[in-house]
Amino acid sequence: MVDTIGFAIISTGRMMTKNINSVLASLDPGITFEQMTVLYFLSRNEEKELIQQDIAKLLNKTKSAVLRTINILEKKEYLIRTSSREDLRKNVIQLTTQGKCIIARIHEKFLELDLAFNNGITKEESDKCKTVLLKLQDKCN
Repeated sequence: MVDTIGFAIISTGRMMTKNINSVLASLDPGITFEQMTVLYFLSRNEEKELIQQDIAKLLNKTKSAVLRTINILEKKEYLIRTSSREDLRKNVIQLTTQGKCIIARIHEKFLELDLAFNNGITKEESDKCKTVLLKLQDKCN
């Protein structure tokens, strides 16, 4: 079992997440990879009115898991909920100015860490790895 591709991917993912969480904690104690993904997703979709369900679907998370993350990020004042223009029953999730600042800093640190992860790996190896991972993702859907 330990010599399977699935085990290698999961083990590597956990190690990488631990490293990423450590770097994130240096920017804001308590911020996690899960929170970063919500902030990043919102920063890349600012022109859209995104609700909790949209975020859950695109991040492949449950609505309750996303709600917990949204609540934490709202307490940190990184995002706010506002009523939708089209449907007042829906809450649109938006970054605050503080949220935009932290995700910009996170993005910069994340790219630095990605360079460190890729140190000693050729572009061809990296491209092949991404290709294989995307094929595996397709099989999991």
